[in-house]
Amino acid sequence: MSFRKKIARVTFLLAVISLAWLILGILELAPLLFQIPGETSFRTHASATVLFLLFASWAFWNEK
Repeated sequence: MSFRKKIARVTFLLAVISLAWLILGILELAPLLFQIPGETSFRTHASATVLFLLFASWAFWNEK
């Protein structure tokens, strides 16, 4: 298995996990905000999902 295909599988799995986190957050079963003392709150649920799907699509693109 090529390195690129391994990256695709790992990032796709991470995207599915972060998507589940997003859905659980919408249902208020998981936190959608992270609080870091001294910093503003930031949301990572949707951006993590999009980032992992971007990496997975790059790795699966032009696969032979």
